[in-house]
Amino acid sequence: MSASAVAVVVAIITGLCSVLGQWAISHEREARLDERLKGVERRLDTHNNYAEKIGQIQIDIAEMAVEIKNLKESA
Repeated sequence: MSASAVAVVVAIITGLCSVLGQWAISHEREARLDERLKGVERRLDTHNNYAEKIGQIQIDIAEMAVEIKNLKESA
């Protein structure tokens, strides 16, 4: 092989290694981001459950206040 052919082969191999390396890094980064997004979604679901419970607690307190008022009026 001539020197220029060897240089071309080396350039092709180097380019392929570079592309494969970038793909591996991108794939790893995407996997980490997916895992982080799942964690955020879990925390958001937990937060939403608390928000729903707080809403129900507020309704219950309002109902209790009405019942207390009714008891005071009837006594």
